[in-house]
Amino acid sequence: MKIVSAIALSSRSTTIESIVKRMTQELLEEMEIQSNKWHRSAVILHSISVILGVTSVLSSVIVATFIDELGSFRTKIFAGLSAASVAILETTSVGRKGNGFRQAQRHLKAETIRFREGESSVKALTQAFIEAELMIGDLVIKMPSTSDAEQK
Repeated sequence: MKIVSAIALSSRSTTIESIVKRMTQELLEEMEIQSNKWHRSAVILHSISVILGVTSVLSSVIVATFIDELGSFRTKIFAGLSAASVAILETTSVGRKGNGFRQAQRHLKAETIRFREGESSVKALTQAFIEAELMIGDLVIKMPSTSDAEQK
């Protein structure tokens, strides 16, 4: 009877260990997927920021350099393009948002590495995920109020 109980206990222990191992692997995979999503978001937002910045500068340079050659209509197009690019950059803070995604990705990746090396716990990994989410923050559209415009 003792041998049967020992075998059953050993079998149950092996089953629990395999469940814990599988759950840990799934957790690590989920964290890796999220880290990759945040990396992709950071690259996209930084690219948009650079494109808008370059568009604004080039449009302004074209207007300043070729005002006589462009004519009235094209000058308005390039000036409007420059103004719209700056407005989008300023109201959405797209570069700051990209930085938030990059910081979150790095933070989560560092904690995931510590977890894989046995230097961290599920609780610490979960806390790192929560902290990373806070680093990203919410999208805030900054629209100047009419009182701000009147003061200038």
